[in-house]
Amino acid sequence: MKSFNTYIKQSFLLPVFVLGAIVVNAQDIADKDVKKNIAVMEDQLQKLMQLQPKKYEYNINNFKYLKLQKGKQYGFIAEEVEAVFPELVKQKSISYMYGKNVYRNATVKVVDEERLIPVLVAAIQEQQNEIEKLKAELLDMKKGMVSFNY
Repeated sequence: MKSFNTYIKQSFLLPVFVLGAIVVNAQDIADKDVKKNIAVMEDQLQKLMQLQPKKYEYNINNFKYLKLQKGKQYGFIAEEVEAVFPELVKQKSISYMYGKNVYRNATVKVVDEERLIPVLVAAIQEQQNEIEKLKAELLDMKKGMVSFNY
């Protein structure tokens, strides 16, 4: 007959072993393997220049039920971003109490600003390439002027 301690030890060993097997069989999948249709982002600077960053305050008096943040905000108007980058604007549904046991839904457009980061990086890279090109042209012009003066 098994003692209570032996029974407890065997009962706890099985879950630990199974849990260990799950971790041992974990799989590392490369990010590039998970994604498809990967392409370099080009001409983002021109598109980005169409966006107009804004500073604003939410109209919390008229939209108390949306529980908007107080104070000065910085960002974009969703409809303006949608005209340039439609994939960065999503609909957000907010459920709020309208009366006793009565709920309503409001739908607002929101900009997924985190997804804007790769666009910003691509635009900065384009801009830096243009700066490097202009610096090289200026250097060539200076070299030409120096040899012209002699």
